[in-house]
Amino acid sequence: MRILWLVVAGVWRRLMFRTTFIVITGSVGKTTAKDAIAKVLATQFPTAKTRGSLNHYYGLMQSILTVRPWHRYAVIEVGIERPGQMKWFALTTRPDIAVWVNVARLHTQSFQTLEMIAHEKSMLIESLRPGQVAVLNCDNPYIAAYRPPAGVRTIRYGVDQSFDWFASNVSSKWPERLSFLVNGHAVKTRLVGKHWVPSVLPAIAIAKEAGVSLENAGSALASLEPMRQRLSPEATPQGVTFLRDEFNASVDTMAVALEVLAEAEARRKIIVFSGVSDSTQNDATRFRSVGKSAAQIADLAVFVGDRSRHAVKGAVYAGMDPERVRAFYDLESATEYLRSELREGDLVLLRGLLHDHMSRAYLGMLGEVNCWLATCPKKIACDVCPDLRAKPLVQLRPS
Repeated sequence: MRILWLVVAGVWRRLMFRTTFIVITGSVGKTTAKDAIAKVLATQFPTAKTRGSLNHYYGLMQSILTVRPWHRYAVIEVGIERPGQMKWFALTTRPDIAVWVNVARLHTQSFQTLEMIAHEKSMLIESLRPGQVAVLNCDNPYIAAYRPPAGVRTIRYGVDQSFDWFASNVSSKWPERLSFLVNGHAVKTRLVGKHWVPSVLPAIAIAKEAGVSLENAGSALASLEPMRQRLSPEATPQGVTFLRDEFNASVDTMAVALEVLAEAEARRKIIVFSGVSDSTQNDATRFRSVGKSAAQIADLAVFVGDRSRHAVKGAVYAGMDPERVRAFYDLESATEYLRSELREGDLVLLRGLLHDHMSRAYLGMLGEVNCWLATCPKKIACDVCPDLRAKPLVQLRPS
């Protein structure tokens, strides 16, 4: 069935021969790159784009089938989970411009090394024909080492002034948002964190290719907001700001989230954490490591789950006052504590595994949450889940 979806999408894509297809890949940051590129192009051209992060099989088919003959551009995001998938996705999307944002640790059960991830991602660039365009983040060592096929025009970007497009004077210290200079031109966004630069720079490069002025591109990017649950700031009636970062629990994204919190300015900095993925360490070691980091950054740390005691030990060992670190077995108890503890001016970094649905810690500050399932197979955000306020028929608790 999945191959049939790709065949249908591939046929439709070839019928849209007047539309320029821009296809984006990368371990992280590709959704933001997609939105940035589409926002810039839409200032002057009819532009279609992937909805949300629907970038795999059925979502990819949906994205392509929304393209119409009057669309000048289609900005398509592609994600992979296993080796061999990118060849199919590249064949289906048949990119005119391919954007490679980065290589990071993700889906490590299928890809044991970063070299394997880089090889799989490179298949999108390999599908380009002579005269077509590859936009590459050459700050990433794996992408910098890659050599595109002969005849493919390559646009390199990053922070090195030798690149075609380079960022300088990068700043993003909360409550300020991401801003930087690109080849001397000022760019401001609504994103949180310096790590988004590799996702924004392709929009500038492609704007130039499309004939959009840097001024118009900069104006469009000034309203570029974070995707929900990707370091998206959301305030509560109590005056607390949550940096919601529950979508991707990769150890690499954890590092950048901690950096954002470390540089932020706030009355108190608080970490609420339930787990991290794609780490080579065992559970106890990785939780202790997060605890040690929390001790250096946070005024208060709240750890959730049956491994939380290891994080507490790590934090206390690193010098954190035991009164400022808490462990809770379940999210409901942790949320009750947060309701009583959080104060106006607090900045809370909310991190966890997708299936932990840590969103409820934030949503619990807005009103009553009745769904406290310990495990949930749904992959939708709790914000839009119909069960959030409804009493679940069965409460699943760890035995």
